[in-house]
Amino acid sequence: MREFLLALRLCYRAAVGNAPHRCVAALSVGWLLALSVTAGAAGCASTEYVNEGPGQPTPRASGSLPPGSVGVCKQPLTKRPPIVSEELWAHAKPCTSRTPPSTIRLGYAKDGSAGADPETEQLVEKVLAALAEGTKPDGGNNQVTGAIRAVRSYAARKDELRARIARDSASDQACDVTYLLNTMSAARGKLSGGDACTAEVFDPETRADACLFDTKRPEGLWLSSGWSCMTFTGALGNEASCHQLCGYDDYCARQVYCAAGDVNLLLCALGVCLPEPSAGIK
Repeated sequence: MREFLLALRLCYRAAVGNAPHRCVAALSVGWLLALSVTAGAAGCASTEYVNEGPGQPTPRASGSLPPGSVGVCKQPLTKRPPIVSEELWAHAKPCTSRTPPSTIRLGYAKDGSAGADPETEQLVEKVLAALAEGTKPDGGNNQVTGAIRAVRSYAARKDELRARIARDSASDQACDVTYLLNTMSAARGKLSGGDACTAEVFDPETRADACLFDTKRPEGLWLSSGWSCMTFTGALGNEASCHQLCGYDDYCARQVYCAAGDVNLLLCALGVCLPEPSAGIK
């Protein structure tokens, strides 16, 4: 109101000096100034700032699966697959009916509290022994194809594996799995800069990506050396194409078509079951 009082004083002087028009102008300016100051004070007094809190944590911070990562769970009452990381197995949550279908299921046979499963135990030992010999250029492929036949026969009697049995190849000859995985293993080592891990998944306890496989088990790493191109699991599968892993070798690429389904079946028989459909070529 100080501005308005000043305008009144000026108006009085203008009236005494026979200048009434100056009085009207002074009153108008003073009144406008007073209104603007009053409105500004009222506006500032009505401004409120609401505390919105910290907000929701990110999926990675909360321990839930973040976008772009692949989750794992362990089948209840099963054993840790020998090719799977011990730490990841300990951190993985049990699979439930609400587990997303894109999650990789881990576990084989039955644990001690649920009874023995000697047939599955013996099959896994046979497959691991064949894979250990499978890298040998002479006779290695016979070992691997023998293990594939044994797993096919076993899977035909198991509901959880029967659908994963790949159709027989149109070729008259057996798939050259040894050549395929030897070529891919060498190329993958170069592409990864020497990183032994062939696939990473989300660890819900550390809240970070971790290696799915036990890097101390070469047979598991060898079998999964083509993981990034022969499996469709979201983020896994975008790292490198099959042609890159084959070193642009057409014979190797043909073996991908031939053997990808059997590699998927072997992995699931060993306790690493990928979401379906999972076998193919990128």
